[in-house]
Amino acid sequence: MPRLPLRRTPRRASAPEPPQATPLARLMGRDEVPVAGQRVRRLVAGRRVLVTGASGTIGSALCHRIKRLDPAALCLVDRDGRGLERLGPEMDGFLDEASVSLVRADLRDGDRVEEALRTFRPGLVFHTAAQNELAKVESDPCRGVYDNVVGARNLVEGAVRHEVERLVLISSDKAADPTSVFGATMRLGELLLQSATGGPTCFAAVRVGNVLGTPGALLSMLGHRISSGEVVTITHPEVARHFMTVDEAAGLLLEAAALSEEAETFVLDMGSPVPVIELVHRYAEQLRLPEVTIRFSGLGPGEKLAEKPFSDGERRLRTAHPKIWATRPTPPPAGLPRLLDALTAAAEEGDEDEVRLQLRRLLPEYRPARRARPSGDPQGGAPLPLCDAGCSPEPPGL
Repeated sequence: MPRLPLRRTPRRASAPEPPQATPLARLMGRDEVPVAGQRVRRLVAGRRVLVTGASGTIGSALCHRIKRLDPAALCLVDRDGRGLERLGPEMDGFLDEASVSLVRADLRDGDRVEEALRTFRPGLVFHTAAQNELAKVESDPCRGVYDNVVGARNLVEGAVRHEVERLVLISSDKAADPTSVFGATMRLGELLLQSATGGPTCFAAVRVGNVLGTPGALLSMLGHRISSGEVVTITHPEVARHFMTVDEAAGLLLEAAALSEEAETFVLDMGSPVPVIELVHRYAEQLRLPEVTIRFSGLGPGEKLAEKPFSDGERRLRTAHPKIWATRPTPPPAGLPRLLDALTAAAEEGDEDEVRLQLRRLLPEYRPARRARPSGDPQGGAPLPLCDAGCSPEPPGL
């Protein structure tokens, strides 16, 4: 039987391999979005910048970004004095000591806010200070209102009086159709900006999802539990959350400052929510510890199965950045200052029922999810669940 001659096909040049996804990208199920371009540098360079919550996860990442953008001066504000002492020296190498101010202040103290603004005279303000743990705010709504609403109100009103050019407030995806006190306080922060427009200050809000990355407590907490063979507690097998890196969150704040025109609320396109159970398994695989025991505790008060970046009634607007969307909130309710005064008075008196009632009066879209924790609640001795349905208590938006 005759043999057929061998046909040698020319060897094709191998296609370049796609870049390896980073560990965080594999956890989130998407690539990290680059934000904060040249328009941000033009905005920050030569201006005096003030950051509240400066020693927090996002606040500190934001300060590290700002120091590279040639600001005229940087003021770090936080009620955590030790955190400020750690952060201050980290600005060296980009800013000299005379250009960095450390201010220990509680934003609930209107006089301290006034003093900081009058003394430093910022052109840009980034407000990242807040009480961010959903379960904690749900169990102590009076403290949540004081931290998240009174503090923001003091800063916004002070910014207008001192003619700050731009102020950006960090919010949460839980502000869209809120079911928790935390989400309601974040939504009120957005309304505060809307009510203050028309003056010398340009405002913007940024809704963030659950924050991953260093420094952050979620992955270290999760890694410890997995590597120690401990049970990982999740609230529900179908719970899903939007995740973003701390660099994305900081960049989004900066980009929002440059894009804002009329108290818009900005959101990063984070794709579909990630099932928390998948995130746990992905991280266990990265640790080469695929065996992980998961227990479900049930959704707690105020928790949703999944968050969404915009409410059903909000119109999505494109921006100059292909991965950033915006919406302009509806006008605030009539008599907002009077209603806020009533809410603050209820918080001062420690009247939780009245606080919840006033929140419903202020926000018709606030529909509390009043779920009781099941028996065997993690608060009764077992490990706390991740994320309020899955995450770290420290980063904003959780």
